[in-house]
Amino acid sequence: MDIRVLRYFIEVVQLNGFSRAADALFITQPAISRSIKKLEDELGTVLLIREVDGVKLTDDGAILYEHAKQILAQFNSMNKALNDKDEPLTGALNVGLPPVIASTYFADIIMAFSSRHPNVELKIFELGTKQMEDAMLEGTVETAAVMLPFNDKDFELTIFSEDHLMLLIAQSHPLAKDKTVNFKQLITERFIFFSEDFRINDLVRSACGIYNTEPQIVGRSNHLDLIIAMVKAGVGITLLPNSMCNKYPIDDLVVIPITSPRLSYQLALATNQNSYQSRSCQAWNKLAIEKLMKENI
Repeated sequence: MDIRVLRYFIEVVQLNGFSRAADALFITQPAISRSIKKLEDELGTVLLIREVDGVKLTDDGAILYEHAKQILAQFNSMNKALNDKDEPLTGALNVGLPPVIASTYFADIIMAFSSRHPNVELKIFELGTKQMEDAMLEGTVETAAVMLPFNDKDFELTIFSEDHLMLLIAQSHPLAKDKTVNFKQLITERFIFFSEDFRINDLVRSACGIYNTEPQIVGRSNHLDLIIAMVKAGVGITLLPNSMCNKYPIDDLVVIPITSPRLSYQLALATNQNSYQSRSCQAWNKLAIEKLMKENI
């Protein structure tokens, strides 16, 4: 079985189509179709069913997909180990940093790492919780900062900070003059969220659940600047980490502590326990832990 064909198969499933996978892999669609057909013939089963809006996995295809992701991750890990010589660090290091974590905790770490290892290309992946987990299991991302809870079966987690959410509202909002806000006062508000898969959203949903309600979501974005702009325009309210509000004061918005419940969480560095860590990854983690722990002393 050709590892390249497994890569094609995974890409077709994840991108939900042969054409999209072909574009992403810079090969022709017929070439991918032939490879998948050859794989099906080799295994003696149908793996994918073409539909109008994409592809659907058969039962056998679903089994292969889960195993293929593990095989590809192990193959990538093996390649890293074989190519990782005792020489100056080079190549690329894929790091997962959600937006609200990256800007607050890792700006100085990124600068320090790039200064120490100028020949390493840092690639920052801004992903939600489930996407981050999948990317790390597949080997696309080698190390990441995550909000807990996170998968502690497959990942080694090193807690580096605790944080909590603050309310951000426009100056014209009726609550703008309050010193603190009880979350119950927010359950009828219009919320602006990060994209679907970010853990901050889960905290807000859980808090609403205490009062048997669902948050009314009027906007989503992965970009902090756009979320801030929507709040300033009075589109809705948002909740952001206290650490970020302290480090980067936001003009024209009011920041208010939330009580009862206090929406707190822990942050951790995560690495895959079952994959080889490149020397670049080891250097990144050592530097990150050193600086993050120093900040919390």
